Amino acid sequence: MNINAVQAGIQAQGIQGTAPVKQAPAAEQAQPEIKQPASAFDEYIPEDKEAHAPIGLYRVVQEDGVPKVEFDDPEKSVPEAPAKEKEESNVTTMDTGKVDREIKALKEKQEKLSQQVEREQDPQRREALERQLAQMEQELAQKDNDTYRKNHAVIS
Repeated sequence: MNINAVQAGIQAQGIQGTAPVKQAPAAEQAQPEIKQPASAFDEYIPEDKEAHAPIGLYRVVQEDGVPKVEFDDPEKSVPEAPAKEKEESNVTTMDTGKVDREIKALKEKQEKLSQQVEREQDPQRREALERQLAQMEQELAQKDNDTYRKNHAVIS
């Protein structure tokens, strides 16, 4: 509807005392703003390919026009150490030589004591030697086993 037509209609009906309606300038007229709909998808903007060094991630490369997934392995540039050094560093040895010598000495001592007991004529001296022999047998029973050897072995 036009403003002049509205004013003519008001005067025709006999309504008076109203101020004339002014038309708004074109700049002040409210125009509906048309908003563009937001993009439904994000857009990926790649950066410099040279700026990023491989850090062990997957990346897409073109091979004969076909995309191919490739793994950037940063450890490939590190030379591998020889396998012998790795194996040698993991080798441990248990030396039971000292324990075996100790047990051998105890067995020899036990044998000498048993021979002395058989030859001894004095009953008191014989009884003392038998006590020593019994003590030696107990010590030998304690030491002449795998557990004692493992616990007292030299590990290198």
